[in-house]
Amino acid sequence: MSNLTNKNTSVPPSIELLFNNEKLDLVKTLCLMYAFSLKAKKRRKVSEIMFYYSLVNFDLIKLFETSEENRNGLSPSPNLYFRFETKINGILLNMSHLQFIDLKGDLTKKLDEITVQLTSTGIEFFEKMDSEFFSNLKEEYANAFEKVAFSANNLKVMKGVHQ
Repeated sequence: MSNLTNKNTSVPPSIELLFNNEKLDLVKTLCLMYAFSLKAKKRRKVSEIMFYYSLVNFDLIKLFETSEENRNGLSPSPNLYFRFETKINGILLNMSHLQFIDLKGDLTKKLDEITVQLTSTGIEFFEKMDSEFFSNLKEEYANAFEKVAFSANNLKVMKGVHQ
């Protein structure tokens, strides 16, 4: 949020918060981790977290739907996925500092080498939140798990890599 104090910026703080809200990104990621924990109590690769976060929050699930819009070439851009990729390390470090997650791996290495698991503190915090928005978001994540499998090929589709 250091950009908010820059007097040379032309973006009002309210707009900056709308598009760059680190706390909201953190809680959305916590919600995803909670949805994962309901499915299976196992560690998740950061790439899997980014994949499902992007499917739901950036509406990239449309890349995997066979709708008339997609057939006409009007599909969402994967650019938001790449922008989120630059933020994920900071989000995970903050979540680890809050003891919401347990990280295994080295954040200076490739994201695929890092695994994450929700802690009991993270579960407890999420369950205490009484929010219809996050309850609905948790359901959207669960639906995404059912609709689109996390795989190398699907990750290439999301990244816009042509096969």
